[in-house]
Amino acid sequence: MLKLRFHQSAISNWRRLVAVALVGLLATGPAFAGIKVIGSNGITATGADGVQFSGVTGITATGADGILTFGPNGITATGADGITATGADGITATGADGLTYTGSNGITATGADSLLIHSADGITATGADGITATGADGTTYRADALEIRFPTGITATGADGITATGADGITATGADSRQIATANGITATGADGITVTGADGITATGADGTVFSIPVQSLTLLGADMVVVANAAGISLTGLDSVRETGVEALTSILEAGSSEAGLRSVDPELALLLNRLTDDSSINAVIVYHHSPTESDLAQLQSLGFVGGTRFRALPMVMVSGTRDQIIAVSKLPAVRSIYGNRTLTLNSEPEVRVTTGVERAWHDQEITSANSNVGVTGRNVTVAVLDTGIDATHPDLAGRVTRNVKLASTLGAGPGFSYPIESPTLPNTDLLYGHGSFVAGVIGGSGSASNGKFSGVAPGANLVGLSAGDLTLLYVLEGLDYLLANGSSLNVRVVNCSFSANTVFDANDPVNIATRLLTQHGVNVVFSAGNTGPGQHTLNPYAVAPWVVSVGATDTKGRLASFSARGDFASALFRPTVVAPGVNVVSLRSSGVASVTGVEGIANGDIQRLTSSELPYYTTSSGTSFSAPQVAGAIALMLEANPNLTPADVRDILQRTATPLAPYYQHEVGAGMLNVHAAVLQASFPNRKIGAWRSILDRGQVRFESDPINTFTGIVQPLGSYETTVQIPTDAVSVSVQVGWGPFWSVNDLSLAVYDSAGNMRAQSNTVNLPGLTGKTERVVLNMPGAGNWRIKVRNPLPIGTAQTFSGVMQVNRVDYGEIRDAATMSSGLRNDVNQNLRSFSMASIGSRFRPEFAVSRADFVRALVLGARVPQYLPRTPSYQDVRNIGTMSYVESAQAAPTGALFLDVNAGGLFRPSENVTRLVAAVALVRAAGLREEAEAKANSPLAFVDGLSIPANLRGYVSVAVSKGFLQGGSLFRPQNSLTRGELAQAIALIQNQAIQ
Repeated sequence: MLKLRFHQSAISNWRRLVAVALVGLLATGPAFAGIKVIGSNGITATGADGVQFSGVTGITATGADGILTFGPNGITATGADGITATGADGITATGADGLTYTGSNGITATGADSLLIHSADGITATGADGITATGADGTTYRADALEIRFPTGITATGADGITATGADGITATGADSRQIATANGITATGADGITVTGADGITATGADGTVFSIPVQSLTLLGADMVVVANAAGISLTGLDSVRETGVEALTSILEAGSSEAGLRSVDPELALLLNRLTDDSSINAVIVYHHSPTESDLAQLQSLGFVGGTRFRALPMVMVSGTRDQIIAVSKLPAVRSIYGNRTLTLNSEPEVRVTTGVERAWHDQEITSANSNVGVTGRNVTVAVLDTGIDATHPDLAGRVTRNVKLASTLGAGPGFSYPIESPTLPNTDLLYGHGSFVAGVIGGSGSASNGKFSGVAPGANLVGLSAGDLTLLYVLEGLDYLLANGSSLNVRVVNCSFSANTVFDANDPVNIATRLLTQHGVNVVFSAGNTGPGQHTLNPYAVAPWVVSVGATDTKGRLASFSARGDFASALFRPTVVAPGVNVVSLRSSGVASVTGVEGIANGDIQRLTSSELPYYTTSSGTSFSAPQVAGAIALMLEANPNLTPADVRDILQRTATPLAPYYQHEVGAGMLNVHAAVLQASFPNRKIGAWRSILDRGQVRFESDPINTFTGIVQPLGSYETTVQIPTDAVSVSVQVGWGPFWSVNDLSLAVYDSAGNMRAQSNTVNLPGLTGKTERVVLNMPGAGNWRIKVRNPLPIGTAQTFSGVMQVNRVDYGEIRDAATMSSGLRNDVNQNLRSFSMASIGSRFRPEFAVSRADFVRALVLGARVPQYLPRTPSYQDVRNIGTMSYVESAQAAPTGALFLDVNAGGLFRPSENVTRLVAAVALVRAAGLREEAEAKANSPLAFVDGLSIPANLRGYVSVAVSKGFLQGGSLFRPQNSLTRGELAQAIALIQNQAIQ
């Protein structure tokens, strides 16, 4: 897992980005009276020609022309006569770069004088210049790397930097001493001295690749550049200069900083634009968010400002009103008001194959899980999942008796004087009469499959459902639904709410939806959001899915390929990324009564007829979108909560990420922790002490650093049927480049297109989407992966003959990976070096000290680790070890996963109950079988069993395995000349090439 440091300086930089972001809302378009927002001072009508946002240190935009939003880190300013951005105190939106992420409850401690660790399960030490180890017998050993198994006590002195991940209860800063219990991982860098006692076993790797043992009573290390400790049971830190909390709680505390203070903290940018344009007494619908639950005195104060009435909420600290520009400005100056948002229409982010991909079937039928669940398979029983959507058709046979409440939400806004609570109709049989989207989502979560003999059942067919129909999904109806859950969710036993919708705006912690989801999480409700369908560019993530307390879900197909529409976060960002991904392409679920198809006629032609029989068509339909990957996670959470009702939302998020299947070569901002693994998640929920995925806490050994260059900007004008071109330089070490263009105002009829050409003139990426009105609507985005150095050409076209000359602005951001010092990199071929780098940045393999050592043989333990981390092998961990010689949690996690792989055990030369031989070198024959099976090519290989091989030593290969060798060589996983040499050891270079090839083929 990528760990990024969350320093206060990074927050300052983030706020400066936010400053630019909100100033950048001012782009081409007419402006009239002028609006100014100054921190806690509220909104002022300035009489100027633009919108001004000012925090404590000041954000001022003068002479701005309108609103535009785009850019990898948020919103970039265009069309302004003058902009000064110097930081914001009360405006939060986008762009959290350079942060430290070490787990949901982790800490980062720097400048420690000493570190004491008890009962650690394992330690790995690497040293750039070599490590000197002195054993209990006084013998001195020289090694490049050390692995220490089951030490009972460790003391590290003079450590320059210490990172502890997964530790609970760390809140102190500047403490002289700190006790940490049950840490999942410790990383100590620059340690001057390490003493280890009571280890069960110590192995060292010498400079020549030889692995040798060291007496286990005690060990002293000198010159270790990094020490990684897994699953420490107790830790003492003394002499700390600082302890910084990281992860979800730290992100949340920073986002909410100042939210309890008096005065305005944030204003909806769209609302600011609307206020800027209004010159008459037209009424505007707006949500007024308070720092506290509004009192009768607050409501009376609103009436004194001229508001006749509005909608109040039972639990949410906000009021929906309709008022004039002057009234909205007046209310912004009230000390009790936290933020103001305009009403808006939100966007919908619109089977057996899916259940196999995510491990649902395995979770249903796992005997261990069933035994722990009172001998009943998990189906989500006794758990209620709410669906906040277009409604639910409870008359569908797959939902018969399952919908405990079906609520139609209705607003009281404008119903008369005074402030009234929302009106709900809670017992309607069908609240999804027009769209069918909510019924489709409900079926994915908990449909029984009765109309298809169980074929199209949902993930949690035993769960209860609560439908919350928000109709056309305006902000008011969504807030009413969230408020209903806060007021009634406990009595209905709602533990999960699925939200498959997004907004065309920026992320703001003071947004009323984010405030509501935070409150729900604090009340024990797991909030699941779809990541959005605005991919593939950077920073396209649904702003409601950014909040670190929710579960954000992107979409893949059933082969694990990231869907082109699935929204992405920001490269190397801890905040802007999905939590996990799940299949969301061509999904089958319920057809609501009277609704032809969720996706209309196109959906019927492209999906329904191809996937469904004539008897299934009346009850089911097909669709694609992150809308339908999110409910799979919601259903998975229902299974987890049936297995363990004591799980908190923080527990659930942690388990989902730890148990997910890594999806290299995708990055974290694209797929989060990886593919949803329902089987492992429910297994972990059932047995909390099992610690599946504990290796994530020590995955990052400091071998790579992920970085984003400052944004490069360009601007231009394109006439109808005209184009604009510019040349940009892409550096050698770029791993991805994001290019985006945006234009405004959002009512512009112009619809531009974007294309990028390499130095040879080949078009490498293009985007020409239909751009609809909205704050973030007028954009085109492309991402170039591993683009190659050179002068590249960006072309922007205005392809329509109608329209006007259009001013646009563009941004380009280069993303890099720093691999540190790999001293033998220069000796590798360019192809091998690329493969090695890919393995390092995907954490599939690690360097040995300061060298990669491609010529070294690969141990069976290292080989199986690379398969799980780099070849998409789902995680699994049983109660007891399957092999006598694999008992430490690290190696056991990899071995058990490999031997329980859906494609069959990857190692065929071992038997359960016997020896796995983790320290022995893996042979090329064993590697061929494992690589082919991991790549999902078992059927092809076994179809070629007994086929002759064109190798001189082909007859020495068992006949039943010859098909595996044939496929491994034909796919390029292994090379062979006249001899295959089946019993030769696989080298690290060969493994790096094979893993990189499997990863690249997996995304094609």
